[in-house]
Amino acid sequence: PFVWHGSIRSPEIAEQAAYYGDGFFHNHIFWNIEHTAQMVNTYRERFEHYGHGSADQAIVGLGGQVFIGDTEQKAKDFFRPYFDNAPVYGHGPSMEDFTRMTPLTVGTVDQVIERYLGYADAVGDYQRQMFLVDHAGLPKEVVMEQIEILGTEVVPVLRRELEARRPAHVPSGPPSHASLVAAGMDDPFHDVDPVKERSTK
Repeated sequence: PFVWHGSIRSPEIAEQAAYYGDGFFHNHIFWNIEHTAQMVNTYRERFEHYGHGSADQAIVGLGGQVFIGDTEQKAKDFFRPYFDNAPVYGHGPSMEDFTRMTPLTVGTVDQVIERYLGYADAVGDYQRQMFLVDHAGLPKEVVMEQIEILGTEVVPVLRRELEARRPAHVPSGPPSHASLVAAGMDDPFHDVDPVKERSTK
């Protein structure tokens, strides 16, 4: 199976993913886009260094979190009490500050689409987007509504727009099990010593 290496802040994980030619999933839900771009760029550069393809062909995934309403104000009014009292977010930065600093987007379908299309501008074309929707103690029925909105109104547009802009040589998804089996364990990248490589770069 194709393996994803997930990281929040460790460049060593980006290095490990690049060495094996695996996917790098940066769960940047608590980080600004500058940090995220730095981590992804490290992975891309090392992915190319180890001979798995060009940097822009590296397989990248990002985390994200949203709360969607009919209007931005309605979304904020509903979500604010949950945000303010959540064990993770509560009593820290304001919801407005947190949305500026992180991928949290509280607003309309169009605002979510616009913001997340912008992440491809910051980190390059990427293959996976995961959304956190059941955070801050939201009731189950609200979470289910959010999933429905994402699945019917957000994800189809993001998929279409990201695929339209993706260069032909950049994969739209990770390798399949069949392609990995076909490549075999004797592929040259298995001979690289990541410890030695790190000490000489």
